[in-house]
Amino acid sequence: MKRSMAVLVAALSLVASACSSGATTAPAATQASASGAPASVSAASPIASTSGIDCAGGKQATITFWHTYNTDGPETKQLNDVVIPAFERYCPNITVKAVVQPYQGLHDQLVTAVAGGALPDVMRMDIIWTPEFAKLGALTEVDTLPGFDQLKSQVFPGPLATNAYQGKYYGIPLDTNTTVMIYNPKIIATPPTTMDQLKADAIAAKGTNKWGLGLGGDGSWNIFPWIWTLGGQITNADYTKASGYLDSPQTIAALQWLIDLKNAGGLGPSTLGGKPDSWGGFQGGNYGMINDGPWFFPAIGSAMGAQPAVMPTGPGGSISVVGGENFVIFKTSPNQDADWAFAKFMLSDEAQEDMAAVGQMPVTNSASASNAMTSVDYYGPYIQQLKTALPRPVVPAWTQMDTILSNAFDAALRGKESASQALHDAAAQIDPLLGQ
Repeated sequence: MKRSMAVLVAALSLVASACSSGATTAPAATQASASGAPASVSAASPIASTSGIDCAGGKQATITFWHTYNTDGPETKQLNDVVIPAFERYCPNITVKAVVQPYQGLHDQLVTAVAGGALPDVMRMDIIWTPEFAKLGALTEVDTLPGFDQLKSQVFPGPLATNAYQGKYYGIPLDTNTTVMIYNPKIIATPPTTMDQLKADAIAAKGTNKWGLGLGGDGSWNIFPWIWTLGGQITNADYTKASGYLDSPQTIAALQWLIDLKNAGGLGPSTLGGKPDSWGGFQGGNYGMINDGPWFFPAIGSAMGAQPAVMPTGPGGSISVVGGENFVIFKTSPNQDADWAFAKFMLSDEAQEDMAAVGQMPVTNSASASNAMTSVDYYGPYIQQLKTALPRPVVPAWTQMDTILSNAFDAALRGKESASQALHDAAAQIDPLLGQ
């Protein structure tokens, strides 16, 4: 999930269009051309189509932006050389000081900063951390800020949901990703459209050192799409109870479906951390299908002729899992208006498409639907899948919950416990966490 997408769409030159509009009119230098076409966006040109952004009323401000964009690829360079300068041209009264933070250890650093009052103004935050820091009282509630409802209507619901906590929103989605099914047409001639067909194809493809399906592991990121598509649930809708949902007959049956596939020889050893791993096995012809993100194609998939498709349909629909980062504002920031102006700019088509050019998958419908984006043949299924993709439970105790779930899935798939017992025990452990 955290694999860099830096080479994903490096050739894209995306068409700019408005993400939001409002009563505020952009300066004349930032308006569209006389022909009606948006002005081009580059490091030396003004930004167009940002009329919904109020630049903090012209008040001078310097805001500190922590992020984890990669430094060994083009992401940080694009942010520093293109996106931030464009924002500062549009809002010359606001200066953005971007600070790269290593992902390793950042969570604990943030917890310490909350206690010590050493937080930045704004941050690109892992989606799984947002509810935890909302609970700690560290984040600004953004659904009361001007223009939020308009932004809300522009973004995919799955990424947006990762910002919700106790009925309020504490951030906006910034970039996203999901997984789809990927097929080797030399082994699986036609992508299956139903889960029954997928199981049959996976079992039919088995042979010596050969399996129809290989997953990247047995953690929630890899298992949730199968649970959801097969009609299972993890918790109730408001994330307050796991018992009766995680151990429901439907969820037990969904996990048992994977166990049966493994026992029948259709599910490969990569699922339990064995060799070959999912990428190596796919490349070596050991796996006919894997489930992975769009970064797979520029890395090895396109050269192999691999084909993507949305998850086959099951009792729960065609569902995958949402990944990505959110943009959050810390309550301690003295520059709330300037922070929100920068947040809205980062969700504009201009910024979304500039970052997409170096591999950050857009969160807005308009940026994702641009001609340049949809012309990338392997990208379409990911955009389609995001319309139904679901977030992992948006709860402060997600890290502990994830460990419990991974242990339960692993025990059931290894045959150490029945699916029913593993999920029942996990639900009992998770219930107290959901009340925290």
